[in-house]
Amino acid sequence: MKKSLTAKRLLCQLLMKSLQQIVLLIVAAQLAMAAPLAGQNLLDKRVTLSLNRTSLGTALQQLEKTAEIKFSYNSRMLPLKFTVSVNAQNEPLAAVLDKLLLPNKISYKQVSNRIVLRNQPETINAVEPAVEPNAEKFATVVEDRSLVGKVSSDKGEGLPGVNIVIKGSQRGAVTNADGSYSLLVPDGPQTVVFSSVGYISQEIVVAPDRTALDVSLKVDEKALEEVVVVGYGTQKKVNLTGSVSTVNVDNMQSRQVSNSLAALQGQVTGLRISQGTGMPGRESVSLQLRGASSWGTNTSPLVLVDGVVGSLDVLPMSDIESISVLKDAASASIYGARAANGVILVTTKQGKKGKPALTYNMSLRTQSPTGVPNQIWNSGQYMELFNRAVARNAVSAVPFPQALIDKYKNPNRDKNQFPDYNWADAVWQSAPMQEHNVGVNGGSDAFKYNISAGIIDQKGVLMGHKYKRFNGLANLSTTINKYITVGTNVSYMKGNSVSPYYENQNFVLMTMTQSPLVKPYLPDGSGRYTDKAVPTGVGGTQNNRNPFWIANETYRDYEDWQANVQGWLDVNFLQTEKMGLKWSSKYASRFAEQFRNIYHYGADAYYYLPENEYTAGGANVYQKGTPFGPEALGVNQGNFRTLLNTFYSSLNWNWNPERQDISFMVGYSQEEQKYRWLGGTRNVFPVKNMYELDGMGPLNQTTTGGLTEWAFQSIFGRATYALASKYLLEANFRYDGTSRIYKDSRWGFFPSASAAWRISEEAFVRDGANWIDNLKIRASYGLLGNANISEYKVGNTNLGEYPWQDTYVSTTYAFNEALMQGVQQTAFRNRGLRWEKTTVADIGLDFNLKSDRIYGTIDWYNKLTTGILAGAIIPASAGMSAPVINYGTLRNYGIEFELGHKGKFGSVEYGLNGQLSINRNKVVKFPAPAYSDRIIQEGLPYRDYYLYEYTGLFKSEEELKAVVTPGNPQLGDIKFKDQNNDGKIDGDDRIRVKGAYPGFIYSFGGNVRWNNFDLALFFQGVQGQKVRTYFFGEDPFSQGSSPHPKFLDAYDPVTNPDSEVPAIYGWGYAPMTGGTAQNSTYFLKDASYLRLKNLQIGYTIPTSITKKVGISHLKVFLTGDNILTFTKYPDLDPERAGDGWHAQYPQLKVYSVGLNLRF
Repeated sequence: MKKSLTAKRLLCQLLMKSLQQIVLLIVAAQLAMAAPLAGQNLLDKRVTLSLNRTSLGTALQQLEKTAEIKFSYNSRMLPLKFTVSVNAQNEPLAAVLDKLLLPNKISYKQVSNRIVLRNQPETINAVEPAVEPNAEKFATVVEDRSLVGKVSSDKGEGLPGVNIVIKGSQRGAVTNADGSYSLLVPDGPQTVVFSSVGYISQEIVVAPDRTALDVSLKVDEKALEEVVVVGYGTQKKVNLTGSVSTVNVDNMQSRQVSNSLAALQGQVTGLRISQGTGMPGRESVSLQLRGASSWGTNTSPLVLVDGVVGSLDVLPMSDIESISVLKDAASASIYGARAANGVILVTTKQGKKGKPALTYNMSLRTQSPTGVPNQIWNSGQYMELFNRAVARNAVSAVPFPQALIDKYKNPNRDKNQFPDYNWADAVWQSAPMQEHNVGVNGGSDAFKYNISAGIIDQKGVLMGHKYKRFNGLANLSTTINKYITVGTNVSYMKGNSVSPYYENQNFVLMTMTQSPLVKPYLPDGSGRYTDKAVPTGVGGTQNNRNPFWIANETYRDYEDWQANVQGWLDVNFLQTEKMGLKWSSKYASRFAEQFRNIYHYGADAYYYLPENEYTAGGANVYQKGTPFGPEALGVNQGNFRTLLNTFYSSLNWNWNPERQDISFMVGYSQEEQKYRWLGGTRNVFPVKNMYELDGMGPLNQTTTGGLTEWAFQSIFGRATYALASKYLLEANFRYDGTSRIYKDSRWGFFPSASAAWRISEEAFVRDGANWIDNLKIRASYGLLGNANISEYKVGNTNLGEYPWQDTYVSTTYAFNEALMQGVQQTAFRNRGLRWEKTTVADIGLDFNLKSDRIYGTIDWYNKLTTGILAGAIIPASAGMSAPVINYGTLRNYGIEFELGHKGKFGSVEYGLNGQLSINRNKVVKFPAPAYSDRIIQEGLPYRDYYLYEYTGLFKSEEELKAVVTPGNPQLGDIKFKDQNNDGKIDGDDRIRVKGAYPGFIYSFGGNVRWNNFDLALFFQGVQGQKVRTYFFGEDPFSQGSSPHPKFLDAYDPVTNPDSEVPAIYGWGYAPMTGGTAQNSTYFLKDASYLRLKNLQIGYTIPTSITKKVGISHLKVFLTGDNILTFTKYPDLDPERAGDGWHAQYPQLKVYSVGLNLRF
């Protein structure tokens, strides 16, 4: 057995080495082939030709001389004596030939270096009477004639609302209720276009003497023939037996956001996307598909870009061709141990046969925050509320002197010396952003290419934050012969994110803890930074940092690089009408590196007011406050490098005997990743603005570094069977092994089975309900795994890549009356640790009705995750931390709906779409119940809220005496319900409160197109989500922060006894800031919302204008993102909301103007 494994490793290593060399050869060969293929298309030649009433034969001879080309045709078969006229000024040869040949029903095609001409075949189902060639007919001027007829479906039913247009003109008509029409047609042969949603358009050349024409339109089967990317291959959408969602990439690309993950929001049922911050380049977008399948480990779906583990964060939307989301075991089990949370498959754009198409997309944007903390920025109000809080709290803080309050309230005061400074207005700002993408796509039968590049330049809406990124992509493919195709996918990214040392929410926190009494700099114009208004003790214990110092004297500079190089090989050993055999292999290397440079320089800070302004007889000088920065002076640099090598190879066989489709696929995969980091700190500045380690002194220097690595080895396969396109069966498996688990347990088998019945293919449906285009019921069951055990933590300790190993830390011990260095085991090991396993059952219904005008999907699922990692329960006397064990069990279940409709009224086309997802979870097995502000208990949802029930304010002495409440509350404090009526408030009075998870998530949208105008709207929402906010932004004067304006209406037993706003208080006041109050429903807010995520208005310039300057497509648009929100959540962004403080970097409201250009 050991020899067999060794031989297998050697073979894999040999294949990987060989493919590395092949990748380089492929790139070189494709670049070499690209040059001679350029410019070979004769039809792109520019031609100037002017002929009036000349025979077609003479015109062709003249065109051969002018364009230096050769025609090949049978002179007996073409109407060479027809009279033609043409006037072309520097136009492509193809355009000139269109004018000369198409009206005379002659087609053309470039073959090598010649243009071959032949009679054009008939393009209609109805038989037209033969029309004899008559040259004079084309020279005679006659009036418009009426063309009448009826448009029917291929089943003989009249079709209303069919759009009929004379090609190249604005003249047209629409069929009435029974499909009849009447159209005025100009003299001569005309091409008439018949089109309707859900049917294949027809272009019919109508002879000059034709006055009646009936047309039959066939149902457009392309929706049913749509091919979907699945694991290691593609399948027809109608043949899918699993739950797979495809993303409308065009809808995604209308979103003007820098992170493609964020643009996925609302596009897939069951996929919940949350954006942790609006910080440029570091948005912290998280994904959760059909609920969290675990606790303590990463529950994000596996993301594969062109078949290799990657990320959507830094991939431009303009580079994306398709996105498929595998949601159940049938579709995802082929990815085995990493598919428990679902799989997202991303395919980048590939080259397409045709002449080079150059595209340029541009947008200019302005950004503003969706919501910021609401605080009082009036100094007089701030000081008066503070003094009331001091009096009520009975604490030692010194109130502001009344004389100082009067100075700030004096309308004739010096407002530079006594300001009402709004720190929020100073640090929040509207910020510009721009994005540019350029690409070229094209190729021939032998060589195809797609090359693109793009840049993003984004300023942050919070001062000191900015981001830049460059992306490049080159996807090349070469068909060597009818058997072999090779290709490369190469992408590159360089990003640069700059922010202050205290970044993101910490910077917001520093802003919130400022008071309106001070400005950023002393009023004497010296440029010195301010600390507080007056020394600590007067006006509370403010503990913060001046945001302007943070922005000017500190920074974090993160430089990121990513390079992905893939080489692939397809060999078609056999390809006949009935059978195919194909071998596919890919080798990929993904390199990612981040360099961090963190700089922090100290500065003196001063009290804003001279001493004589707040003390009697004090000196007229500015006193020094607490210096900024001594805790983190210096430079910290770090380098973080990841290298992921991936190889997989598969053999695919398919056989199509009569009325059957059979396929088998088997493959092998191997991945290896290494992550290495190295960092150092020095904190002695010889001079200011020294940003490198070698410019710093060695005193107190530190270094750090390390290496983690892991590997996967896998065998996978799939078998499918379809009978008469009605009865569908599929089975998938993956056999995974990983170094993350001890050798005795590291291999796992993950199978799935699924079946589907296309009811619409049954005779009783096709004959009796022909309005049903597709109706399919499907069911699946399978096993998936979660191998992200390296991300499990015990307390705050990350267990690393190999949590089954013994864990040691350095320590000291006494020996011979001296301390010696040694190591100590800190936790018990568990070599029986396994990955978590998830079984998934899914039942779904897919339907397409009325020629695909109505479509939808319904899915019900039930996921059960077992063996969830948890810390074992051991006695404290064991002396070490508990081992990690597979113990917990969690169930997720839910239902998903998607419904869409598209239609057309005359020249107006429209589409509507909506999605609704409901998910519930329940803890089935847990080591021991846990009770805090959240509850973890078997039979309940995981971590539901567990809070005291807020019932109002204490407004009488009788209420205060009725129930013993922790903290000794006063009138105006919040009170709670005594759930068990025992006369006291304690832990037994907490109740479970729903809201930790949404009741449902939903989205809906629509689009309208009329002539060259288009309009699109997209709404997204969450219902039933609650969050608990406290401390900064809720509790007044936390570290000196200014209160919320609601406290201007605070309860007062004399002046405002009817108020429901608690009496003003300060941080540290037990009845309001203690554990009982903070863990109550008073601080629980409804974060449900409905948001207009995107609105776009566009106009496409008519081609009759753009073609004159060589442009095939030009669209200009205006877009708004996050522009309108309906919510009860106060002040802040409900989408960004989470338990904790109001100190959040919100999402962005973005307005854009842009264009899409194609040559």
